[in-house]
Amino acid sequence: MIPSATRDELADESGWYVVYTRPRQETRALENLCNQGFECFLPTLVAERLRAGHRVEVLEALFPRYLFVYLKAGSSNWSSIRSTRGVARLVEFGGTAARVSPALIAALAEYPARQKALFEVGEQLQVIDGPFVGITAELLRLYETPDGEARVMVLMDILTKQQKISLPASAVRKAA
Repeated sequence: MIPSATRDELADESGWYVVYTRPRQETRALENLCNQGFECFLPTLVAERLRAGHRVEVLEALFPRYLFVYLKAGSSNWSSIRSTRGVARLVEFGGTAARVSPALIAALAEYPARQKALFEVGEQLQVIDGPFVGITAELLRLYETPDGEARVMVLMDILTKQQKISLPASAVRKAA
């Protein structure tokens, strides 16, 4: 619920505000707010993920659980935001709605959706499956076999000697 002080404040100023969404429902909230006539913005990035042993590119929210909505002074129905599917609430600080500068929104909109790699070369990985469970290794490269299986080439210390080992990408995770 938006407190009355916040509602009065919002009525005075048009601008971009921050909406906090339910877990993993950014796109649902975006779609439902757009269907109500609100101008919304959800900055995204392309990330690599493993699905059934294969590398796939997925579109993810740059700021998980947050999106931006442009609210017009006097003409927007502020109360409908809180009851929108996928929305948890309008972000507030000290009872005041969190307003974002238009320059930041413009900069985020111009910024291309960069790719976030599954693993970076040189990164420390922990083996979680197979005969080398528990060993920490350094990533040399990430590649795909001709049948599309994602694999990693790692450098690990075995019997006081460094060895290059190829493992399925699903058998490693980022070291803690």
